[in-house]
Amino acid sequence: MALRPGLVQRQTQRLALTPGMRRSLELLRMPAVDLAADLVRMAAENPFLLVDWPRGSGGGRAYEVALETVAARPSLVESLRGQLGLMALPARVADLAAYLAGDLRDDGYLDTPLDDYAQRLGADPRDLMAALAALQACEPAGVGARTLAECLDLQMRDRGVPAALIKRVLAHLPLFGGPDVGALAAALDLPVDAVRALAGLVRTLRAQPVPEGEGQAPRVLRADLVVTRDNCGALVVAPVRQSLPRVRLNAGLRARGGGFAKDAQREAEALIAALALRQSTLVRIGTALAEAQHRFFALGPEHLAPLSRAALAGTLDLHPSTVGRAVAGKALDHQGRLYPLSMFFSAALGGEDGQGGPVSAFATQQALARIVAHENPEAPLSDAMICERLRAEGVDITRRTVAKYRGCMRIPSSYERHRRHGQRSMQPHTVAAKTIFIP
Repeated sequence: MALRPGLVQRQTQRLALTPGMRRSLELLRMPAVDLAADLVRMAAENPFLLVDWPRGSGGGRAYEVALETVAARPSLVESLRGQLGLMALPARVADLAAYLAGDLRDDGYLDTPLDDYAQRLGADPRDLMAALAALQACEPAGVGARTLAECLDLQMRDRGVPAALIKRVLAHLPLFGGPDVGALAAALDLPVDAVRALAGLVRTLRAQPVPEGEGQAPRVLRADLVVTRDNCGALVVAPVRQSLPRVRLNAGLRARGGGFAKDAQREAEALIAALALRQSTLVRIGTALAEAQHRFFALGPEHLAPLSRAALAGTLDLHPSTVGRAVAGKALDHQGRLYPLSMFFSAALGGEDGQGGPVSAFATQQALARIVAHENPEAPLSDAMICERLRAEGVDITRRTVAKYRGCMRIPSSYERHRRHGQRSMQPHTVAAKTIFIP
């Protein structure tokens, strides 16, 4: 049964006031493969839980795949909690730090204000500050940052830059991108040689605490949702039944009762309720994504619209951190292809997409890749020329942003593309035992 708008948030908040809050939120964050392994383990420990694998899922083999995948290497959260476990922290601070680690975005940022945690968890603000400090002391440097400035601050502290100098660097950060080293030296009150060394360090800093793809362990991506069209052509989002085993209460054991097993029964009932909440939350988010990205599903990746987690959370009456947990490590199936839910969130870029709306950064990257793929390999397009082509398509973009996106997509420079084409052209090709060269 679908939950009414707003009910998921109220149920999540109510769960947040119970001892099982953390477990409920962890279930929401866990990818299907990890959760499947966890459910089998919990069923083995709790006699009130029965696990039924859907037909076609492979039964025990699915569990074996899950175990092999989870054992590959620790995720970001697991790594951080392992580091926190080595610190001499008061129990309450350690628990809060572990909770914050599980609430991070995939890129390592913490986007929920500490005041919200204090209210929701009933935690002492001083304990929360200590927990955040412990989390930010972990590797990679910058993890747990709440802003870009704090992310850069943490990385520079890790490199041994004095706090007073860091403050001056952040205040004059735009100058580091300019050619006037003298103006920067005057602003920082440092010798030119020291400024050049500092500028070199600043260029190595990351805008994200955790580079994309490095924060998650290698996982078998399994769809939680499937997007289809009904007879009228409307998009329909439904859960994939085969992604998880069916978990139910052992009715026979429950009927026999027994005071000694009441705790196990309550844990089983709470788990089943949390699983239902997880599924309904994912369906609601998937349905909202399908509505917001209907042009993507109709026309393809280049028509992905700009969308933030905060904006989607606002339409669903959810907290942004709940949306962040829900989309982490999840995917949907559309026409036989898997798309990570995180892919549907992309920042807006200036310009129009031809339909009266802004262009997403993801769509711009797709257009850039298309332009390069269709260029003349003997005369590759420069970043400035690609910039002009994108502007002709209605994207207000700078050459510097083109270079940035090209680098992120691992597309070589025009010079390197031309050089590689020349090398390929001179490669020998064997035809009927004769060696010829293609000029």
